[in-house]
Amino acid sequence: MLLEMGFSNFFSIKDEVCIDFKAGNINTAGAKELTDNIFSFNDEILLKVQGLFGPNASGKSSIIKAAQFCRKLILESAQYNEGSAFDYQPFKFDDYTLKPSSFFIDFVAEGIEYEYSFSFNKNEILTEELYYYPGKRKSKVFTRNESAGPSKSDIYSFGEGQFVKPLDVAHSTGKQTLFISRASQMDRELAKKIYNYFRTQLLIGLPKL
Repeated sequence: MLLEMGFSNFFSIKDEVCIDFKAGNINTAGAKELTDNIFSFNDEILLKVQGLFGPNASGKSSIIKAAQFCRKLILESAQYNEGSAFDYQPFKFDDYTLKPSSFFIDFVAEGIEYEYSFSFNKNEILTEELYYYPGKRKSKVFTRNESAGPSKSDIYSFGEGQFVKPLDVAHSTGKQTLFISRASQMDRELAKKIYNYFRTQLLIGLPKL
């Protein structure tokens, strides 16, 4: 279940664009006719379906490309080797080619809400974070900041009890690879749950007309 997705500095997208599935509190007659398009999760009212509307060259395709790229990187980055370059273009103007691109995904897998985010440039992952909600409060699974220091213990910080030997995974995670992808490949249960959410549930594409 996708709750929210945001991305920035990706093809024609400059500043952050957010796709939010939380329903607005609109009490009009028209809104009441759309009650079949809403459901509830943890006291939130959510939309089942959203539409993207706008003129040609307004960025609709870039939003689809961004979501597809995000999914592909999670599923495939464990295969990337040293020297690989990510197949995308940052925003072309205002020196945005020198700035990182970023993604944020708020989703529910097996009844638990997760917030996952990462930033990157053409050649490497820069940051990566995963949080979850075991109850009402947000808890850390891990954070990653490649600029925090020379060692993996400087770069990574882990919450309690979410991964078995997480630093073993970190030592096997190159700068072109997302930690969550490597951890899934190394048979860590939580990472496999996240990986399988993106593999089997976050299916993105344009309809064939």
